Amino acid sequence: MKFLFVSEGGAGSILPIVPLAQAVRSAGHEVFAAAYAEALPLLLEAGLPAVAAPRKAPRDYRVLRDGKLAPLPEDLEERAAVLGALGARIAADTYHDLVGLVRGWRPDVIVGGPLAVAASLLSAEFGIPLATVEFGMAEPRNRQDATFEELRRLGFAHLPTPACGLVLCPESVRPPGSAVGEPMRYVSYAPAKPVEPWMYTKEDLPRVWISAGSRVSADHALDDLTAMIHAAADLDVELLIATPDHIAAQLGPLPPKARAGWMPFDVLAPTCDLAIHHGGGSTMLGCAAAGVPQVIIPHTPEFATYYQPLADYGAAKLVPADEDTPTRVRAVCAEVLTGPTYRLAAVRLRAEIAALPGPPAVVSRLESIAATGARSA
Repeated sequence: MKFLFVSEGGAGSILPIVPLAQAVRSAGHEVFAAAYAEALPLLLEAGLPAVAAPRKAPRDYRVLRDGKLAPLPEDLEERAAVLGALGARIAADTYHDLVGLVRGWRPDVIVGGPLAVAASLLSAEFGIPLATVEFGMAEPRNRQDATFEELRRLGFAHLPTPACGLVLCPESVRPPGSAVGEPMRYVSYAPAKPVEPWMYTKEDLPRVWISAGSRVSADHALDDLTAMIHAAADLDVELLIATPDHIAAQLGPLPPKARAGWMPFDVLAPTCDLAIHHGGGSTMLGCAAAGVPQVIIPHTPEFATYYQPLADYGAAKLVPADEDTPTRVRAVCAEVLTGPTYRLAAVRLRAEIAALPGPPAVVSRLESIAATGARSA
C-alpha cells in the first residue's frame, strides 16, 4: 500500500507525523512525505522519501519587499482573517506542487498533518481516502472560516470528511471545541545528534528547558526567547536553550550553566524539571509525554485559551502576555520548580499519554482505510 504524508507549517507541525510515517513504512508499506523545501532535511534524516511542497517557507508568505515580515493586526478578528487567508494560500500552493505526484504515484491514503489543508484538497480532487493527525487544540473558528473562504475564492469548493481523524492531545487537557477523533499517543521525534554524557545525566541543579519554537529568527520570536532567558537567568538552575544553531550564536553571553543550540528533545526531556516555552503544540505535548511541568508564555492570545485546561489540570502555569515581566516569570518558575503538585500532575498526565495507542498500533487503522478505498474505487 502507498501512503502520502502531507505537512504544512514549521517543524512543530512536521515532527508529530514522523513517528507515524516511520511506523507505516516499518510495516512494509510505501511512504512519501511532503514538507516545504527548507524543512525537507527533517524528513530525509528520519529515513522518509520526501518531496518539497510548497517550495516557499511559511514565513515567505508574510515577507514584504524589504525582506521584513508584515506585522499581524492587533485586533483578534482581523488577525484571524489574515492568518486564515495565509493558510489558504499555503494550502493551495502545496496542492498545486503535489498534484503531479499524486496523479503519477497514486497513493492509497493521504495523511494530513496538523492544519495540513492541502491533504484535504488532494483527497477531494482524486477521491483518495483521507486521514488526519491533529494536535487537538481548539483552532479558532474564525481563522478556519477565513481559510475556507479564501479557498473558495481560489476555486476549491469542497473539503471531504476524513475517514479517520487522529488526535494527539490527551482528552483530560483538551480544550472545549477541539478536534474530535481517535486518540493516538504523542511520540517525540527530533533530528538525532551524537549522544553526550551531559544529555542523559545532570548536575544537582534543576534542569530547565527553554524554547520559543523552531522558527525563531531576527524578526520572529527572538525577543520572546531572550526575554525567557533573562527571566530565568537568576534562578539557581541549569538552562537548556533550544534554538537553531545560527540563532544560538546571536544570543551573546549566556547565564552560567547554560547551553544553547539545536538539542535532541527526546533525549533531554526526561532529564528536565521544568520547561518554559511559547505554547507550540509539539513542545507542549512533548513535555507532557515526558512528565515535565511547564510554564507557558503564549506568544499569541489564542494559545492562552488552548492551554487553560492544562493549567487547570495542574501540570502547567500560564503567564499571560500582559503579565510576562521578568520578575513575574521568574516567580512563577520558582513556584513550579518547588511545588511538588506540579510534578505529580505532570507524572499523572504522562501516564495517561503512555496508555494511548502509539503509532504502530494505529497502522492497522490506516490499512483498513486503504483497503476500503481500494474496494470502492
